[in-house]
Amino acid sequence: WVQENLECCGITDGYDWSRNAGAATWWISITGGNHINDTPDSCCVKITEKCGVGMAVQGVQSTVHEDGCFTFAKNWVEDKSMIMGVCGLIFIIFEIFNIIIACMLRSSMTSIS
Repeated sequence: WVQENLECCGITDGYDWSRNAGAATWWISITGGNHINDTPDSCCVKITEKCGVGMAVQGVQSTVHEDGCFTFAKNWVEDKSMIMGVCGLIFIIFEIFNIIIACMLRSSMTSIS
């Protein structure tokens, strides 16, 4: 999802997916070592099946996104942080309001009994 929607590849660049970079060891091992110099298809500028084969080599990344996802993801979170903070604050205020209403309701029920 991240690589497709933010149009990026790897942490710093597509080379992160190669065996030599050492960042994608799980992805390489789960496929039996078949993706030594491949990037996922989600890294490709135009996504087609097996478009990332052989693209995790430095200097050969013309068909994959050259920018890494870390900076894009960091900027995306920073851009959305104000909205997330306001939503959190609204939620907290709503919960406090509910607690006050619940206490008032309980108080009125005990005074009736």
